[in-house]
Amino acid sequence: MYIPGLKMLGETPIQVNVGSVYVDKGAVALNDDGTEVFVQTDNQVNTATKGIYQVHYSAVLKTGTESLTRTVNVVIDRTNWIGTWKTNSECQIYFFPDSLVTFVLGEQSNRIKTTDMFNIYSPQTNIYALINEQQISMPEQFLDQNMWDTDFSAEGEMNDAGNAFKLKVTYENQTNSAFGGVRTCILKYTKIE
Repeated sequence: MYIPGLKMLGETPIQVNVGSVYVDKGAVALNDDGTEVFVQTDNQVNTATKGIYQVHYSAVLKTGTESLTRTVNVVIDRTNWIGTWKTNSECQIYFFPDSLVTFVLGEQSNRIKTTDMFNIYSPQTNIYALINEQQISMPEQFLDQNMWDTDFSAEGEMNDAGNAFKLKVTYENQTNSAFGGVRTCILKYTKIE
């Protein structure tokens, strides 16, 4: 005895990361006599961009046409932040240099960290950020750079493709009165690997 119908293989909904490879598990269809029926698949998943996508399955059985839909959520998570980024600064001073920044996993599940952010002025200064999907937040941190001793914090967001993000940085120089006062600037990052 066979139970006729169309059956999806695997779960729905499922979640994959932007930039990953999505391999659909497909579906199977059987008639009541056990003969297999061709399943037409329309896979609309695009892992290059964050979004909610669908995979549609349909099969023409002896009992009629049946269809099913799988939902695939393509998301940005902490792993999308890991890698090397090229910095482009709109700041009016050299405090935020245009350079390469490499983010690695932090000790906690919602953290990333780098020692490259201010490498020109303060090599090996450990900077950390909190990640919530596309959002990045750098809580207030102190940067010891002699004439550039500075408190700074930042907020930003990654684009849906996971290959660029912006940071709005708020900082205050604690040492040099010429650069005193609270200031803000925008840092732009583009992923290179």
